[in-house]
Amino acid sequence: MKIQPRAADAFLEKPDAAISAVLIFGPDSGLVSERCKKLGKTFIGDLSDPFSVVDITASSLKEDPARLDDEARAISFGSTSRLVQLRGAGDSTSKILAAYLENPAQDAMIIVDCSELTPRSSLRKLFEDHDRCATIACYAQEGRDLAKTCETILAEHGVSIDQDGLQTLIQALGTDHAVIRGELEKLVLYVGDIKHIGAKDVQDCLADIADTSLDQLTFCVGDGNFPKADTFYRKAMAEGISEIAILRILQKHFQRLDLIVSQSEQGKNIGSLISALRPPVFFKNKDRFERQCKRWQSAKIRHALEILTEAEAACKSTGTPTELVCSRAIIAISRSVR
Repeated sequence: MKIQPRAADAFLEKPDAAISAVLIFGPDSGLVSERCKKLGKTFIGDLSDPFSVVDITASSLKEDPARLDDEARAISFGSTSRLVQLRGAGDSTSKILAAYLENPAQDAMIIVDCSELTPRSSLRKLFEDHDRCATIACYAQEGRDLAKTCETILAEHGVSIDQDGLQTLIQALGTDHAVIRGELEKLVLYVGDIKHIGAKDVQDCLADIADTSLDQLTFCVGDGNFPKADTFYRKAMAEGISEIAILRILQKHFQRLDLIVSQSEQGKNIGSLISALRPPVFFKNKDRFERQCKRWQSAKIRHALEILTEAEAACKSTGTPTELVCSRAIIAISRSVR
């Protein structure tokens, strides 16, 4: 069963009792993670309960295919339900899941998380076609959906936002759900006791956020300063920002560089092009961004984007040392500007 995007939240809060397994997948890793947690809490309550909840990686399942069925049927101390979370699944786990679904455990829920899957994926087809399964796709949100998400997250903290503030916020945010939630939580902390946020509150907060490790990492890579980029990369990792989120922020930065540089090579004024960018470059970084536009050539920018795309694909592969892949991409791009 395929859960439509607008029905996803309702399903996560009250899943169909007949469903034994749910596949949550898509390119927005932050949204995948959040929805897995939400469904898990709905089903089992306490995700930290070691007697009722177990995590299995796709690589360990391939080594011991019987473990899925064993864990689902294990007797939980003090609970009648069992939650099994299968991490980093892919088409290689389809047969194991199909065998389990021939006779699924009565009081168990299997939550399977995965990165982006094509419509031809055997895993995706299995879950979409099986009457005991459901799929939820997680794609980057834009426009009205992104605005609703921002309002919902702020409401969780008892904070509301006016339309001008909301539009300012949307222009500044990226598309990864984990990054969005992180920035909104920073905004809530920044405004303190204020319970209704306006555009000025957002702008003041963004000025503070502009100095964060992720923002500094992006500009250090664009500057070709690997030692500083590596320092801010380590800080970003320590803050819990995923490698995928880091790679996508870098992609966004270099896509904006590409847009400006490609047009400037046709004779257009760099300053005017930068001023017309939406969302705008934050004023503290405007001169730095302009220097990068003058330093980078289109061919090198596109090569940098290829490196980032390949790194993201590698990070989505099961068993890949993602931290090392991301670090190597940062080194390669930082050196390529020289």
